[in-house]
Amino acid sequence: MISWIIIGIIVVLAILVLKMNHFKHRTWVIIIILLALFLYISITVVNNKNDLKFNSTEGVFSSIKVYFGWLANGFQNLKVITGNALRLDWTSTNKTFFDKKPVEPEKK
Repeated sequence: MISWIIIGIIVVLAILVLKMNHFKHRTWVIIIILLALFLYISITVVNNKNDLKFNSTEGVFSSIKVYFGWLANGFQNLKVITGNALRLDWTSTNKTFFDKKPVEPEKK
């Protein structure tokens, strides 16, 4: 419940800042707000799944290790997905999408 209240406050602040006409760098404000939302939501998700303890120095450092491990794993997954997408055959063919026989790649 408190999470949604904090997210709502951030969104309302974002709308108020964007309504200001004299503010020159709205893009940076949007980027900072989106980064803050991402950090808050991702830390909340990692905390809920791993039951992190922030009541001691060791707990804080182990929580940081778990969070950055989770973040690094997410970037690794994005790298794999991007690599797989780049290896696909994106050339156009005259075949329909629903052909029963699989299309074999051309031999070079």
